[in-house]
Amino acid sequence: MNAAIKARGDLEFIYPGTRYIGHEGEYADWPINKSNGKNISFYESNNFGGYKSYHVFGKYTHFFGGYWHDDDFGMARVATHDDKAGKKIWIWGLSGQGMIWEKLLSDTDGQYVEVQSGRLFNQGAEGSSFTPFKHRSFAPYSSDSWKEYWFPVLHTKGFVEANEYGAFNSKYENGWLKLWFSPVQAIHDSLEVREDGRTIYSRLLQLAPLQVFVDSIKVELDPQKLVSTLGTNKLVYNSDPRAEVLSRPVESPADFNWNTAYGLFEQGKEAMDMKGYALAEEKLQASLGKDPNFPPALVKLAELYYRNMRYSEALDLARRALAIDTHAGDANYYYGLINARLGNNTDARDGFDIATLTPEFRSAAYTELARIWLKEKDWDKALASAEKATAYNRYNIDALQLEAVVYRYMNDAARARQALDIILSCDPLNHFAGFEKWLWQPVEENKSAFQSLIRNELPRETYLELGVWYNQAGAVAEAEKIFGQCPPTAEATYWIDFLQGKRVDCATIDPLLSFPARSETAAVLERLLQSQSDWLLKYQLALIYKDRNRVAESKALFSACGNEPIFAPFYAARAEIFKDSDSALTQSDLLKALSLDKTQWRYPKLLTEFYIDHREYGKALERIGPFYAGHPGNYIIGMLYARTLLLNNRYEDAYRLLSRLSIIPFEGATSGRELYREATLMQALQEMEKHRFQKALDYIGKAELWPENLGVGRPYDEDIDIRLEDWMKYLCYRKMGNSGLATASLRRIMDFKAPAGRINGWTEAALRGNDQADKAMHEAAALQPAEAGTTGKAKEAKEVNARILHRLIPLQIKL
Repeated sequence: MNAAIKARGDLEFIYPGTRYIGHEGEYADWPINKSNGKNISFYESNNFGGYKSYHVFGKYTHFFGGYWHDDDFGMARVATHDDKAGKKIWIWGLSGQGMIWEKLLSDTDGQYVEVQSGRLFNQGAEGSSFTPFKHRSFAPYSSDSWKEYWFPVLHTKGFVEANEYGAFNSKYENGWLKLWFSPVQAIHDSLEVREDGRTIYSRLLQLAPLQVFVDSIKVELDPQKLVSTLGTNKLVYNSDPRAEVLSRPVESPADFNWNTAYGLFEQGKEAMDMKGYALAEEKLQASLGKDPNFPPALVKLAELYYRNMRYSEALDLARRALAIDTHAGDANYYYGLINARLGNNTDARDGFDIATLTPEFRSAAYTELARIWLKEKDWDKALASAEKATAYNRYNIDALQLEAVVYRYMNDAARARQALDIILSCDPLNHFAGFEKWLWQPVEENKSAFQSLIRNELPRETYLELGVWYNQAGAVAEAEKIFGQCPPTAEATYWIDFLQGKRVDCATIDPLLSFPARSETAAVLERLLQSQSDWLLKYQLALIYKDRNRVAESKALFSACGNEPIFAPFYAARAEIFKDSDSALTQSDLLKALSLDKTQWRYPKLLTEFYIDHREYGKALERIGPFYAGHPGNYIIGMLYARTLLLNNRYEDAYRLLSRLSIIPFEGATSGRELYREATLMQALQEMEKHRFQKALDYIGKAELWPENLGVGRPYDEDIDIRLEDWMKYLCYRKMGNSGLATASLRRIMDFKAPAGRINGWTEAALRGNDQADKAMHEAAALQPAEAGTTGKAKEAKEVNARILHRLIPLQIKL
């Protein structure tokens, strides 16, 4: 869960822990930052660096919160450690880099902070896979439930403990023990404080919600040896800093070999958990390349091939895994799923039966058995399997839904109603329950009640998902009725015509914004294409194949459509899928898309980028320039136009364009500012070539600015890498005879805390003597083109540096 809270007001983050973890699994101390000594649990002390993600970790806790000391007010969030172990803080940054986002806020309350709770310790990015903090996917038909409380805290000067009863604070100052308690429910219990087992304070509290209790006593004590309790154990706080500290590892073994069968399997599994299916396939295949009979990789790749609709290959892998361990729960479960999809019900039932021996797959396997028996109209067996599924997971909504359908087929209204009530108690917005009530009593009132609850952004997807569910359960009539209620969409049309055995009239379908993605719909399209060959069916099936990493089959379908479609997105999609293998087709398809829709900005953008990728910068400029002239408010096209001007050496034109362009900020992006930097530094180089060094310095000075119209705020100075700018200043000052400013520029380069690169090497040589610097430059000239990444952290900055160095190195030798 993610909540936004205001940043100002001397905000303190009350997050018990000893460390924080980053998105990549890296970690550092909490709450004192070792590099600068700042207490980063206070918002205002984060006035360094850029964006901050703190996943606070290291103590066995069940709460976190924030307290605005200027307002003497706070908030707390409470959940048990088993429900929500993760706690995170997101800060935009206190420099201009973060504060620029204030302009986009819908209120005038200033910058905000995000406080988040999570099931895992961190929100892992790709690098986190190589640490202990890995990702987790959902087990089949698993249902998670948890409870958490978010509540206000009044007038407690902060707090050190919170739970569902309230927030407690304790301080020892100048010989006084001070106590506060802000309750969130009625309290009639004693508050007691003990030091090493000796009671030093006790008082009966009788409080209403948010009736704040405050007291203090003068007493000599050790503030790190206190235990405060409310009632017997309603709320317990131990002041010992070592209390509840975790011993959990935060680093993976340095000598762990990620290129073994198991290491590669882990990488593949992690990629699947992050929905990186193409990378997952690569890693899992590599794992089996190390050991063709490694069971975890066999099963995981079978699962992936099942997802990618490669059922025969998936079955071969599952069978190999079963040949190693015939009782393996995961192998049996996917063996059952694959066989069920292939129509091999006997083998499917066999796989699911044995999978029920493994607790992780028990409820899911019984659910699938219930589905098979329902399709075969064996009500008793279907009901028995569904009941076993819910016995092992009472929140298994699919199993409960199957029960409800069986009871309806058995005409048992009472038990059907009971099943629906259970579903609604777990999921009050469940649309299946509303539809079933309409089926039991097909009156307009029930129909309206069912339809009125479908209020999301894409209501058609709700109807489609429900219709597919009924079809997979063998309830074809119900599926057809659901699809008939669906708002007009290509996918619903395919299903209705398929179920009714009709030919699809593709001429009546608007394919715009229609992107079927379900495996079940792919099977319908495959069946429809057996009796008709419309391009639309091939195109939409090709999109699904591309998503499932079946690239060759996707290309074949796109190619089979020829140039028949009069639909611009088709050609843009085909250009994308063939861009790495057929540049002529890519270019002609992008031109075709543009000819079919001259108003859509994406097609000139894609065509311009195609020309840039093929180093045809003149053609790129001819394409993007006129389009931007007609669409000056489109900043995305404006940025591409500026980039194209730079590639055509029209630096002054690019600078003028960027001076008036207004770019909306987007997280982590610095492209607009890097375009501006390149435009100014390239003009500086032009002036240096003409020996107009003062004008060059003026442009270098402009390059160091951070115009906010370009969508990027200025970071703190210590985080801005201007070593390249300083080196250019050094060259200018040297030629102007100003040795003092030249040396000062060199000193700034050496003082910047960043990995040494070519600029640092030149600087060291220059500080030792110009002859050595000149020698280093001549050596660098032989290494053209210049390496990217000499300075700067962002990819865009590295690319800009590479282009500037490519021009600078020959120039500085001539100077």
